Amino acid sequence: MGAAPAEAVRIVLLNDNRLFATALHARVNQDPRFEIVGLASDGAAAAQLVEEVEPDVVLIDAGLPGDDPVVATRLIMRSAATSRVVIMAGPDDGLDAVEAQDAGASVFLRKPRSAADLLETLELAAILAQVRVPQAESDEP
Repeated sequence: MGAAPAEAVRIVLLNDNRLFATALHARVNQDPRFEIVGLASDGAAAAQLVEEVEPDVVLIDAGLPGDDPVVATRLIMRSAATSRVVIMAGPDDGLDAVEAQDAGASVFLRKPRSAADLLETLELAAILAQVRVPQAESDEP
């Protein structure tokens, strides 16, 4: 069995659905390549958390009611942290990818359809945001 990665990709999750965020946290933390280091339910809280924990990636749910993900991205980008912002949008989210990128988002992706696709989406988001993703463990000797 391969060795555990030296450093996991550190993620702050911005999502107002606490049940979903908790389930996502549990699922992501099963993979040693990723670690959720904070959860926030609005842009201001996410910006403060990013300054405190300095994650590699901030994963924003574009469907935040009452909190525009573009505004949240701008708040996060004002901090001194060097985190990459990744916005995940569903087909019904009316978010403009160009506007999100202009606000400072590194990556704009469609939400995964299943929990199985989630880790692949996180890996792709991290790679596109130019964050080093540790190699997955191997069962080979």
